[in-house]
Amino acid sequence: MAGHALGDEGYGSLAVLWALVNIGGYGLFQPLEQEVARVTADRASRGVGSAPVLRRAGVIGAVQFMLVTAGVLVAWPLGLDGLLDDRPELLVALVLALGAFAGTQLVRGNLGGRHLFDRYAWYFMAEGGTRMAVAVGLALAGVAAVGAYGLAITVALVAAAVVAAGPRPFVRPGPPASYRELTPAMGFLLIASVGEAFILNVGPVAVDIAGGDELGPEAPGVFLNGMLIARIPLFFFQAVKASLLPSLATLAGHGDLVGFRNMQIKIVAAVGAAAAAATVVAAAIGPLAVRIVFNDELSRTDMALLAASGGGLMLMLSLTLGLVALGHTRLAVAGWVAGIVAFVAVVSFDLEPFLRVELALVAAVLAGSLVAGGLLRVEYAAHRREA
Repeated sequence: MAGHALGDEGYGSLAVLWALVNIGGYGLFQPLEQEVARVTADRASRGVGSAPVLRRAGVIGAVQFMLVTAGVLVAWPLGLDGLLDDRPELLVALVLALGAFAGTQLVRGNLGGRHLFDRYAWYFMAEGGTRMAVAVGLALAGVAAVGAYGLAITVALVAAAVVAAGPRPFVRPGPPASYRELTPAMGFLLIASVGEAFILNVGPVAVDIAGGDELGPEAPGVFLNGMLIARIPLFFFQAVKASLLPSLATLAGHGDLVGFRNMQIKIVAAVGAAAAAATVVAAAIGPLAVRIVFNDELSRTDMALLAASGGGLMLMLSLTLGLVALGHTRLAVAGWVAGIVAFVAVVSFDLEPFLRVELALVAAVLAGSLVAGGLLRVEYAAHRREA
């Protein structure tokens, strides 16, 4: 809707904002959700309320948000203004969206920890539905201000948190919680989360930087549209991701290493097959889909590489979750670090901007998968010897 209402230049700016919000939002605040979910689940298993946990997590989230806001304001005159096409309204939209992300992660963590997955699902339906409704309303009203569509991201996040929290009591009283209860693995989770969010969302930003004046202001939007079509299987993989870690962790916790290995092999094989099929389909019909839905032009090579990077990311996630299930969160970070290093190395090649970024994304997930897979094999063998 924004693409049709704003035109190429405005939509290109919105695409960069979208990427920055998701890199910063998920990258910086997703560990807060994970730790709240972990501690809440632990307390729930003992019949203990989690209200003190949520208060402590709220303080941590507020401090994170203040630090992030300060960083964004400092970065604005140092190059962030250029990325957002010198639009102060998008700076405001970015800060507000990051603040909303901090709050929603607390809601999601509490829901996940209490196994309220029906309300967890309502969060995502409300977030996507509200964002779409706002965009449709703006388009029908003839609004062509890019800042309005940027603010729709924050409106949708807030609405989703309200809907998911629901009218029933959201938290129950419990014994005092310490910050240490929430932060033992926060640093490593933060690195892994930033790495995942970076590789998943950096494409439009990288195109904007690499393309410069060569491609024009519409290039990030075109690249984002190609990603949206090529990575449809990755959206569905989020459901697999949500259930895979608990399943692997349960097998590892029970000492069923054979079952752990068999499940890991099955999921890797299934993800590999899905990634290969998605790459072929994207190359065959991806350009037509992008042309019909967004009225943009991308080649078969573009769509195949984007689909391959999405499939590789699914594989990398499957392997890193195996390391986390075995209790090696620190080692899981190595895969994301390797992926970022590979991306930075390849994106510096002197190639056509779209191809450069696409190859860098493929190199990132390939390097990350190799490192994570190698470490998983070593740690699995070590656990077998100990058993």
